[in-house]
Amino acid sequence: MIRDAHQIFSAAQVATDATGASTNVIDLTKAGDAVGGQELYLVVRIGTACASAGSGATMKFALQTAITEIFTTPIELASLSLAEALLTANTIIWKMKLPAGLKQYVRLYFTESGEAFTSGTIDAFLTPDVNVDALRG
Repeated sequence: MIRDAHQIFSAAQVATDATGASTNVIDLTKAGDAVGGQELYLVVRIGTACASAGSGATMKFALQTAITEIFTTPIELASLSLAEALLTANTIIWKMKLPAGLKQYVRLYFTESGEAFTSGTIDAFLTPDVNVDALRG
């Protein structure tokens, strides 16, 4: 997979107190050479396993877009909710082709529920080069 520094939402973003936006907002007009007419894919990976005190936490990952960088009126394009047991170390948990309807800015928004996460890290980025066969699984 190719990674462009301008296409990274999160790099080892801590999952504790996880409700909130990704570290970075991506401006698709400035996101580097890969954006120019190519299909892009979202990849979300768990670096360090996400855990809570009682193993009952859930994390929702939402891809959002907006016309302003401060996301005054975010539009949710896609989301995925996973139980803590699935948020294991070094695991790609979500790969998807970016959907239609993107505005100038995109970000991820994380929402934890059930219990608070006490550990874990999240990596998330856009790439034009992803194993498409893995998307069919």
